[in-house]
Amino acid sequence: MSYLRRVAAELLITLGVLLIAVSAVLSVARRALLFPDNFADHLASSLSDPRVASFAADRITDAVLRANPDLTAFRPLIVATARGAVSSPSFQALVRPAARSAHASLFSERGQRVILSVPDVGVLLKSALANANPTLAQKIPPRVQTIAASIGDTQVERVVVRLSRVARRSAWLTLTLFLSGCALALGGLGLASRHRRALVRLGLDLLVAGIVLLLLMPAGRAIAGVLPHDELARNAARGLWDHFAGALRTWGFVLGGIGLVLQAAGHSLLERFDPHASGRRLLAWLENPPGGARARLVRGLVLLVAGALAVAWPTGAVSVVVVLLGGGLAFVGLREIFEIALRAAPESGVPALSATATSARRKRIAVVLALAAAFVVAIAWIGRPPAAVVHLESGACNGAPELCARRVDEVVFPATHNAMSAADIPDWLFPQQEKGIPTQLQDGIRALLFDVHYGIPVEGVVKTDLASDMGSRDKFDKAVGKEGVDAAMRIRDRLAGKEEGPRGLYLCHGFCELGATPLVAALRSVHEFLVQNPDEVLVFGIEDYASPQDIAAAFAESGLDGLVYRGAASAPWPTLREMIDSRQRVLVLLESGRKGVPWLHPAYEGLLQETPYRFLNPSEMSCAANRGGTSGPFFLMNNWIETTPSPKPSNAAIVNAYDALLARARQCQKERGRLPSLIAVDFYRTGELLRVVRTLNGVAQASTP
Repeated sequence: MSYLRRVAAELLITLGVLLIAVSAVLSVARRALLFPDNFADHLASSLSDPRVASFAADRITDAVLRANPDLTAFRPLIVATARGAVSSPSFQALVRPAARSAHASLFSERGQRVILSVPDVGVLLKSALANANPTLAQKIPPRVQTIAASIGDTQVERVVVRLSRVARRSAWLTLTLFLSGCALALGGLGLASRHRRALVRLGLDLLVAGIVLLLLMPAGRAIAGVLPHDELARNAARGLWDHFAGALRTWGFVLGGIGLVLQAAGHSLLERFDPHASGRRLLAWLENPPGGARARLVRGLVLLVAGALAVAWPTGAVSVVVVLLGGGLAFVGLREIFEIALRAAPESGVPALSATATSARRKRIAVVLALAAAFVVAIAWIGRPPAAVVHLESGACNGAPELCARRVDEVVFPATHNAMSAADIPDWLFPQQEKGIPTQLQDGIRALLFDVHYGIPVEGVVKTDLASDMGSRDKFDKAVGKEGVDAAMRIRDRLAGKEEGPRGLYLCHGFCELGATPLVAALRSVHEFLVQNPDEVLVFGIEDYASPQDIAAAFAESGLDGLVYRGAASAPWPTLREMIDSRQRVLVLLESGRKGVPWLHPAYEGLLQETPYRFLNPSEMSCAANRGGTSGPFFLMNNWIETTPSPKPSNAAIVNAYDALLARARQCQKERGRLPSLIAVDFYRTGELLRVVRTLNGVAQASTP
């Protein structure tokens, strides 16, 4: 009866530890694979591994060469550059939403094939090559889209996909196994007639379970490295395994550490430990194991397998030996500590059962338990996997971490009025900004107000297509004044030559004859900036004289349509971080309010309210309601002096000065009951627009990119 009781207790303990170990494996798998954000973080952070980076660089290069085969001769240079680019925060920021999308597809019922496609790779590659080889950079197709991985092409992969879906629906299983394992192990301890020996058995089983979990890392790495066909993919699979399964190390160290503590505690209560005698017994077992020829055969096979593994994976073998040696030393040390605490008689001369002795012994036990707990925590810390970065971007939104949690309608954006009208663009008459849109974005401007017109290129100049333009002549007269209209007409009268291209969309102010930038080119520069700066959110205010469908087509051609805000144009608005994580970082407002494209949101139909915009001198500036009334969630404060057609930087120096601009913003906040969402100025580099915006946002010390 006693024998059966001992066997049953040991069986319950072993089964309980087995369930705990299985629950640990399932927990690691669930956390790494079944939660979209964790999956995306692990995948993106794995790009810092040279093995994964090399594979991704090779895939990117293949995509580039498919788009432009003439670059085949430059393959080594492209691969080397791509290898560095994929490890950058910008590329990792592209991977995270792509991974979330692939994850959603993985756990849907739409199909068995899952594709991880990373957009905008060409933009980053061009940027990385710009300094080393500008000529080659210009030849890189900007709209390269890389297929980084495809799962479900083989029968094995389809089975894995189906098993993953089943595992997701069985989320309860991990907790059930863990609790059941704990209950069985404790039940085994309670059932045992000799609790100290049962404690030793529990410690041994936990120690073995910990070692097995640790060995799963190299074993899984070896299996992952065998499945793919080519060497780069095999290395990448090993790297991915290390990143996704790294938490197995922590579990292994935790279970093994607890097992060591229990082993040391139990043995210290059973018999005094003699390391020399234990060493002699181990050597004797190795030289002449009990059990005759069969035991020697088993020993020989074990030694043969261990030797083969050591030759095949020397680094892993050394790690295992070091871990076992460290565990042995820790066991000896822990046991000695337990023996001193639990067996040594009190050094005072009082009887062993006295209250003083009992108190002293309890204190020693408490100290030992604290040391044991510290030991387990320490080895868990040593065995922790590389932390997956929650946000692989800079951690700031529009230049400041404080803005990430704010809704987009709670943030103040620095804006440029007629952003396309810049002094550094050749042949642009009557410019209203010092620099063009690319430089504005680099300087920290985050809202662009610009006009879109139809134009036809003629003799190196763009001629406004007045017949197709969806505006009125009166509005053009107000925009550029009589002097501007006369200048445009004189230029038009000289354009008698043949048209040099088809009609297209241009950024113009009133008349394209006075200056024009192709809309697609401008949007492409914005797209490139956003790809290279993954933590930035922009607002567009478009004064549109073209159809929404044509404007949307220009967005699509530039690649920027993949980054526009497509959510509901109503409360609650998303936070900047939510917009960044969802890759919807450009809120587009259309002045005309024309319908047809859902993400071209009508500005003055309940979304945007503003101040007047025609002030002839600073004293006229007011915060009175203008277009949009006073109900819109976004508030545009127009802040420039009208001197049509020639804006004057000297006026900007007055109205853009820190004290003047901040005082007007505060006054408008007081009168309108809300901070301005957009502060639009002429000559943004004159005065201190960016400093005022940082002050209003409460991040005065934040820096812009």
